[in-house]
Amino acid sequence: MNSSAKKKLGILLGVVLTCLLLIGYAVSTIDTSRIVKVVAGQVKATTGRDLAINGHVSINIFPRLAVVAEDVSLSNASWAVDPAMLKAQQVAFSLQWMPLFSKRIQIDNVTISQLQLFLQSAPTDQKTSGNWALTATSDANDNTSNTDFGLDLAEVHLNQLSISYKNAAGELMDSLAATHFDLVRSGAKLKIDSDFAWGGLPVTIKGETDAWEQLINNWGLKPTDFALDLNLGINKQSAQMQGRIQFVPNSSPVVDLKIKSSALDLQALSATLAKGSKPAVAAKPQSSNRVFSSQPLPFNRLPVWQGQVQADIGALTLPDGLKLESLNGLITATVDDAWSLKPLSFKIGSGQVIADGRLNAIHSARPGLAVRGAATGFDLGHVLTQLGKGNLVSGGPTHAAFNISSQGTSISALAANANGAVQISVGPATVSNSLTNLAGDFVVSVANAVNPLRLSSDSSKLQCLVAYLPVRNGLVQIKQSVGMETDRLDVTLDGQVNLGSEALRLNILPKERSGLTTGVNPAGLVQIAGTLANPSMGINKAGVVKQATGVGLAIVTGGISLLAQNAAGVVSRSSPCDNVLRPWPTVSGGLTATP
Repeated sequence: MNSSAKKKLGILLGVVLTCLLLIGYAVSTIDTSRIVKVVAGQVKATTGRDLAINGHVSINIFPRLAVVAEDVSLSNASWAVDPAMLKAQQVAFSLQWMPLFSKRIQIDNVTISQLQLFLQSAPTDQKTSGNWALTATSDANDNTSNTDFGLDLAEVHLNQLSISYKNAAGELMDSLAATHFDLVRSGAKLKIDSDFAWGGLPVTIKGETDAWEQLINNWGLKPTDFALDLNLGINKQSAQMQGRIQFVPNSSPVVDLKIKSSALDLQALSATLAKGSKPAVAAKPQSSNRVFSSQPLPFNRLPVWQGQVQADIGALTLPDGLKLESLNGLITATVDDAWSLKPLSFKIGSGQVIADGRLNAIHSARPGLAVRGAATGFDLGHVLTQLGKGNLVSGGPTHAAFNISSQGTSISALAANANGAVQISVGPATVSNSLTNLAGDFVVSVANAVNPLRLSSDSSKLQCLVAYLPVRNGLVQIKQSVGMETDRLDVTLDGQVNLGSEALRLNILPKERSGLTTGVNPAGLVQIAGTLANPSMGINKAGVVKQATGVGLAIVTGGISLLAQNAAGVVSRSSPCDNVLRPWPTVSGGLTATP
């Protein structure tokens, strides 16, 4: 080796030695206990919670200089069931090299591994929305203002993250698990990248926001807006999310989002969820056989927030297979614990639906629900085809309207307290008898009472079906406001249905169109009684007395013929579909759908 090479090697070794000495000096200035104390003080000042490091604290030099703390936790709200709001197996604080030479600590990267986050809604006696509402404290550690400590985060990495959500009573309501959740600053933008599983459903989020400095400030969320531009991928389906979110201490977050997607298939998502979920536990049978369930609806699982979310989806396939096209809707949440949907519009085939609604006092003991809507231009056969029942109905142009309000925490309570009206009109269609059989005991009983020989043919030619159903305090009064005309029968229904007790009393008023004796029951003499779940056929005693003179002794002896029924002529309208329907806007509360 010549002298020149030796000189160069010596210089190189000198540089390396100098660097090692500088690194050693910088590392030797690191006081891990001081860092822990300062960080804990910063957390306390910003969140009002205590940060505890229960495990070993060490220093790593490679792949980057970092202080690594084991077994870290953040204290919870005093009323929460879990002692800690956050637990982590390991937290690594990466340090910048240059500030160390002036004995300053500057953290630019945080990596948290095996993080557990326990969220819980607050009880009603607490003046907060949940344990996630963090409050700055004025009695922070003096070290929080130390000029030798700085926070200049460029990256936050969460590895193996799990989040659980509990209601105010401490019952587990939902959970998700993420393999990673990465936040990386790129100029003025914050890039977001995450893969997680929710209910067995794989979800990917990629996007960016323009509020990195505002979002993470002194280890806490400050009241601030930040813009979002996210691509949300759910089981290989995608949606674009844009908007703003504001975090407000001691209050619910403010959300203003727009969600846009060309197509979302909830049927495919439901299939994925079913594969990943645990076998369902059979529900305990109710004490009585009822149609409307008394099981509480999950109102308490709905998030507490304020603001609005707007959806624009080209095609939405529901879990039952029904396809809604050109769906647009705006959900608004207010501080008085209410959601409103106004308006919601979509197409089903060639038909158009428009609706709105409001849900009040969501997390109270008596939530209120009000919905109204109108639908026109769609075909009943087309809808059933999408539902996988295409061989049951052919044709059937349909028009519908509804306007219902109620209060309660279950389907049965909402039915018992319902007020408003529902109206429907179905035009010419060919209806398979199988559709009646699938509709349940109540519909089968009515069909058998109207026409005991209906099964002699496979289908019926429906000319019209109309129904106007007003409801007051759960009681539906039918004053010949349900009518049906087929190629063989004219039928009118009269009576009432109590949605609270589910008791019913319906008089069947059929009229044979051909005049031939086919075994149709005499008009006004047949009554459907019992309950919706257990209907039974009986005799309308009032109808017997009314027709005794015209029909004669044959009624008593059981020799009732169709000829006697036609002589009675109880159904006097030219068509059972005439003069039944009310003006559509009066039923729908003014909403009008235009196909």
